[in-house]
Amino acid sequence: MKKFSDAITVIAFFAILLMFAVSTLFFQGNVSFENISKNSDTAKEACTEYVVQNFPLNSNWRSMFGNLMGFVGRKRFGDTFIAGNRLVKVSDNHGDDNTIENVAYINELAANTESPIYMMLAPTAGGVYSADLPGLLGCGDQRERINDAYMQLDKRIISIDAFYPLYSARDEYVYYRTEDLWTSFGAYYAYTESVRQLGFPAVSLDNYDQEYADANLTGSLYDKAMVGSIEPDRINIFRSKYQSPVTKVRMYGTSDSKEAESVYFRSALKSGKKTDIFLLGNRYIRTDVFTNLKDSPKLLIIKGSYANTIVPFYTAHYSRITMVDPNRMKQADMKLSDVVDPDDYDQILVIFDIDSFSNAAYFDTLT
Repeated sequence: MKKFSDAITVIAFFAILLMFAVSTLFFQGNVSFENISKNSDTAKEACTEYVVQNFPLNSNWRSMFGNLMGFVGRKRFGDTFIAGNRLVKVSDNHGDDNTIENVAYINELAANTESPIYMMLAPTAGGVYSADLPGLLGCGDQRERINDAYMQLDKRIISIDAFYPLYSARDEYVYYRTEDLWTSFGAYYAYTESVRQLGFPAVSLDNYDQEYADANLTGSLYDKAMVGSIEPDRINIFRSKYQSPVTKVRMYGTSDSKEAESVYFRSALKSGKKTDIFLLGNRYIRTDVFTNLKDSPKLLIIKGSYANTIVPFYTAHYSRITMVDPNRMKQADMKLSDVVDPDDYDQILVIFDIDSFSNAAYFDTLT
């Protein structure tokens, strides 16, 4: 009997060894340490995420678990919720948010610059599709939270309503199904409303050629739930049917810089963060986009994650667009005055989604 038990143990050992060998050869993670480190705040965080992403059979086991939980009716996976045919990030802790404090920092910025300031707080998919979510998650109050933030703005700051155009277009492809971002279509609807407030007529979509840059995006929300019933996303980019006005893009980090001739970075499609095709996501402290519209005004954008996708549309109206990331400035222990002079710009636009704005603890970098 003991020999039989020992034989089973040996067989099990070699079976496990074979499983790891096969998984190492055929199922290795495709996310490089370099790509992960660019989007991590510390080396420790990058190492941990790399091990998780590339652990043998990691995605296989997690996908099996996600599909099993979905089959038995589970809807929530941490901060990710299945809402109809999409995954939605939910944020149900607004009791101690920083909205009031962050609005005060924006007001202080307005008091210290002559340039007019505009602010656009966008709803997330959780706010637009709140009818598909349990009320106790608190996503249905996003419009109220946005309006409350706007009510606290200094009268010199012009608020821009992104909620109504996005909610009105909710049956269209305005948010990714597996990523916590708006799509190019969602960004376009916000652009049409915001550019009107900024003093320009919107460029019609008829003036753009649509390109499917990627048709198999499974974003960060899918990584958390891994429910096979959710259809992968596609990344659409819009190119002017006429010559693009963009002439140069310059990006600056704490220890590196980058230069390009387009606002689209196709190398990101081979990374673990495909939506970084839009100006490389949140990797840099400052990004300058130059156009051939020499006599047009200059725009400074205080950016959150939603800003990158909308900037390509703004290039039709400005000679230069500068984006600064207050989160990256905070990490680098820098102030806005260390990065850019707001008075050098004709207009300043703050773009954030309401959840990120409410939770942020880095707007002190603006003062």
